[in-house]
Amino acid sequence: MSLPITSLSLLSRLRDEGDHAGWQVSWKRFLELYHGPLMAMAASIYRHHTGNAVPPQEAIEDVVATVVVDFFKRDRYDPERGRLRTYLRVLTNARIVDMLRKEKPLDHESMTAGGDALAESLPAESPEEGRSFQQALLATLIEDLREHIPLRQFEIFEMVKLKGMSPDQAAAELGVHRGVIDNSIYKVMIRLREIAASPEYQEEYYESSSF
Repeated sequence: MSLPITSLSLLSRLRDEGDHAGWQVSWKRFLELYHGPLMAMAASIYRHHTGNAVPPQEAIEDVVATVVVDFFKRDRYDPERGRLRTYLRVLTNARIVDMLRKEKPLDHESMTAGGDALAESLPAESPEEGRSFQQALLATLIEDLREHIPLRQFEIFEMVKLKGMSPDQAAAELGVHRGVIDNSIYKVMIRLREIAASPEYQEEYYESSSF
């Protein structure tokens, strides 16, 4: 199922429950894009709490599945208090600790993205986590770009910027003048920078965008 056409970014739609059907679709796509980063996060936190023990794949999969269920059922994420990325780490840390302690679940009331005792106990983000989330965020950005520009412009952008085709090759394949390619790329890059500069992306990304 494709995402609904809207002026909101995918990250914005995760916070906008006014359109509940659209919110659910957006979360489904988000989880498709971020399953890998969540796995990397869970494995990293597991290693932190176990002195670098090798994380069991099945257990990590279970933790990620539980984190997803926690988010949907409990819905305690408040974007005014911090980044979604941090909140997911709080949930994942709690589930890893639960698994290792084999005790009753930690108090979900303490799970907030801002500065409580549980959040402060989070291990530092690993380089692997950072790279994985950066790649997923880039994929999210490209998805948003696709929705906000004409299909032909995205096709040209994909050929030149994503597939590495030269502008001349793209022009020949599409049967258009080279100037059409250059003009399209110019417009798309402006739109891409605008999307990347939006608050929801700036909140979720540590470093300045390279676009």
